[in-house]
Amino acid sequence: MSKKFVHILDVNYLGIDYGSRRVGMSIYHGDVKLVLPMKAIVTECDDEKVEKICRMVKENNVDGVAIDYPLNMDGTRGNKAKQVDRFVEILSNRLPSNIKINLVDERLTSEQAINEQKLFYTKQSASKTRKRRNRGIIDSQAAMIILEDFLWELELRK
Repeated sequence: MSKKFVHILDVNYLGIDYGSRRVGMSIYHGDVKLVLPMKAIVTECDDEKVEKICRMVKENNVDGVAIDYPLNMDGTRGNKAKQVDRFVEILSNRLPSNIKINLVDERLTSEQAINEQKLFYTKQSASKTRKRRNRGIIDSQAAMIILEDFLWELELRK
């Protein structure tokens, strides 16, 4: 863990990598200054995703949420970003008003998560990568990257 994280607020944040079938999850615990993966949410129902996220927010005393914002490589909003916009609207209506939802540019984070998994699991086949993706492991790894990027941005703004 970098020394830069030592000065970040002592609050908890939830990291979310939104997907239509899987939602990768991660958490930053401000008291221990650590980003950890959480079990991914696997469902196609946005209401169920929101319900589970709201439960996680409450159980972990979360003060803020960082969610992926999948911009196109040229910085424009595409269909995926519009899906996230709709999801964020639903989520913001169900979360307490003091929980801020932060959109984080996530271009290439899933690719970065896959590459990190390949480094960790040497000689990994494409079928093993698909299995990890289906279980949400790669999605939660991407959620960790998104949350870490958000925390770095917070630290740089100080």
